[in-house]
Amino acid sequence: MRPGSWRREFSVPLNALQGELNRLFANYRNIGPLGPTPPTEATEIEPVTWNPAVDLIETPEEITLWADLPGVDPASVDLAVTGRVLTLRGDKPPAESGEVRGHTLERLFGPFHRQIALPCEVDIDGIQAEARDGVLKVRLPKSEAVRPRSIPIRPS
Repeated sequence: MRPGSWRREFSVPLNALQGELNRLFANYRNIGPLGPTPPTEATEIEPVTWNPAVDLIETPEEITLWADLPGVDPASVDLAVTGRVLTLRGDKPPAESGEVRGHTLERLFGPFHRQIALPCEVDIDGIQAEARDGVLKVRLPKSEAVRPRSIPIRPS
């Protein structure tokens, strides 16, 4: 066993647990009038070794997702939207491979999988994604049905 590999093997179940706890807290963050909203995402159990940090920002016209993916090739990232769930999946390769001796190994690598519940329906055809400097930006325009509209008032 290479030095430091025990750390990664030990962290795999802990990272999976952290992902499940994040999902649980995300479901209970949006408390409805009769309790928590029902889960809108599938509960797939996949081996993951890390979860990218994300920000989800909402404006009246769109939702923007920012995901930190340092060292991940954007072409290898699987991005999908199903209903009101955005799925982000990929694999971050290790910095070194082969016979190396690691003294301090703190940077995470391996497969990742995030499912993010979106606050409203989005226009699937208008979604745009770009990656720069290890940050993925996904612009999700809101569906016309949920965008705010100004209603003119006629004088009587």
